[in-house]
Amino acid sequence: MMRLITILGGALLLLAACRKDQGEALFDLNYPPRSFTLAAGANPGLAQVFTFNNQPTLFQSFLNNSGHTADEVEGIQSRFARLSSEDGFDLGFLTGVSVRICPVTQDECTFADEVFYRDDLFRRNISVINLDPGLADKKELLSGNLYKMEVLLFLGDVSPYAVDFRLEYGFTAYKK
Repeated sequence: MMRLITILGGALLLLAACRKDQGEALFDLNYPPRSFTLAAGANPGLAQVFTFNNQPTLFQSFLNNSGHTADEVEGIQSRFARLSSEDGFDLGFLTGVSVRICPVTQDECTFADEVFYRDDLFRRNISVINLDPGLADKKELLSGNLYKMEVLLFLGDVSPYAVDFRLEYGFTAYKK
C-alpha cells in the first residue's frame, strides 16, 4: 500500500511540475546586432543602462519571409542572446546583465519587461556572455511597429577600461 501511495504521489508531482509546451515554432526573428560602449571608471553602485529607442520590430518582414500569416502566430518568446566584448576584454567586473524590451511610450523598462538575463558573473574570466531567455510572451509588443530596448549592466567593481559591447539576440514565433 505504501509503495502504491509513493508511486501515485510521484506521478502527481511529475504531472504538476511539467510546464506547458510552447507549441510549434513557426519562424525566428533574428535582429541586427546592437553595439554600445561602457566607459572606463563606471560606478558599480548603479546599474549602467543603455537605451535603444524606437527600434523597428521588423515583424511584417519576418512574417512575409516565413510564408505564415499573422493569425497563425500565437506567441513570441525569447530564443537567444549573446553579449560580447568586441575587443576580447575580460568582463569579470560584471555581476549581471539584463536585457529588457517595452513599448516606446514607457519611460523606463521594468523588471517585468526582461527578455534575457544572466547573473553570477563576477570575477569570471570571460569575454562572451550567453544570456538566458526569459519566459514572457512578447507577441503584443513585437508584432507591432516599434519597441524600446534597455541593456542593464550590473557592476561588481569599477570598470577598469572602456569596453565596446556587441549584443546579438533573437526570438521565435510560435503556434500553439
